[in-house]
Amino acid sequence: MNETYVEHLIEKRTGAGENLIRIGVYVLTLLSFGAGIFISPLFFLLCIGGGALCYFFLPTLDLEYEYLYLSKTLTIDKIFSKEKRKKAEEFDLEKMEIYAEEGAWQLDRYKDLNCKELDYTSRFPDRRRFIMVIRDGEDVKKVILEPDDRMNEAIKTVYPSKVFFK
Repeated sequence: MNETYVEHLIEKRTGAGENLIRIGVYVLTLLSFGAGIFISPLFFLLCIGGGALCYFFLPTLDLEYEYLYLSKTLTIDKIFSKEKRKKAEEFDLEKMEIYAEEGAWQLDRYKDLNCKELDYTSRFPDRRRFIMVIRDGEDVKKVILEPDDRMNEAIKTVYPSKVFFK
């Protein structure tokens, strides 16, 4: 059996809100450390909380997605701070209804679909985005992706009647 393997890495754009959160946590931690030294040792508790936020929460703001397509399965992993990897989703493409470029007319019948929407894109406005609608029993998911041409062609080779481009 011929297996196709394609992987693609997407770096998520860091928004202004995420940068403000990052700066706010650092400032809060430093101010509480200073207040712990000069005002009251109780501020060290706030400093420890800020340190925990810096260690556990801030790395999740630096995010990448890795798409792995292997033999009718699309796996999406989240990579935090280019170090920690966590599986986000795994899709059996046999259950896929449509895979189309955003704006393709074939997606018109899915516009009012009441379903869970999953966005695994960089959020850069100039990138090509694709919508995949996948049904698993009663569960329907609309997945937004930014695959490269190799991945699109690999999926189109296996599912030519379900893949559409603008």
